[in-house]
Amino acid sequence: MIDSNAYVGEWPFRRLPYSQPGNLLRKMDDLGIEKAVISRLENVFFKDLLAGNRELHTIVQAHPDRFIPAYTINPAYPGWDEDLQICLEELGAQHLRLHPNYHQYELLGKENLRLLEIAREHGLLILIAIGLEDARHHHKLVRVPDVAAGDIAQTVNAFPQVRFLVTGGRFGEVTSIWRSVDKTENLYVENSRVQGPIHDVAKLCNSVGPDHVLFGSNAPLHYHESAQLSIETETQIADVVKQKLFHDNAARLFNV
Repeated sequence: MIDSNAYVGEWPFRRLPYSQPGNLLRKMDDLGIEKAVISRLENVFFKDLLAGNRELHTIVQAHPDRFIPAYTINPAYPGWDEDLQICLEELGAQHLRLHPNYHQYELLGKENLRLLEIAREHGLLILIAIGLEDARHHHKLVRVPDVAAGDIAQTVNAFPQVRFLVTGGRFGEVTSIWRSVDKTENLYVENSRVQGPIHDVAKLCNSVGPDHVLFGSNAPLHYHESAQLSIETETQIADVVKQKLFHDNAARLFNV
């Protein structure tokens, strides 16, 4: 299996299992997860994301056969373009993670349009996190709504040459985005927060196509087993489709 959506690092509001690289690797070994796409969880709240990105690079360099980095960029932060250049030239970034809701910017705002233009020029994969956890779990002083599905659809429509992976989306959000996108060839989703309705994975495959759905855990905020079992126990899709979801689609998208 390849986990297309995971993090390493601490969350400010509660202790999380498998937040550190060693614990995460042991969990991956237990479940048979070959590789994981990871970002630095602290970069959701850090002002200086380059510090977290450098830490992520060090972790990945220690385990290059297990971890695939997705570096976080905040286009609302002054000097983000310099950070991006360092990520590209020094860290070898191929995949970028965006948190528009936590970092409080518009996906089609001036600065993010520049970022997406750079992504198009360099052939970067953009991971857009709709949300990280159920709103009922948010700290009362930090209530962050999910990114609007319509905003993501407009962004995908504006940049049809850029590959997008939408992470942390619920079933209704994911299917709404898919229905609103003109060209879906470069749009992908993962299943970490889909969690319903019944036969959600089969219905997701029917809606967006089995070649565009990936296995993702959203660990350590969620348990790996939730997303894994929702695919493994799905009776309405064939084993060859499960193989695509668990491995083949991610291997193709992340070039591993």
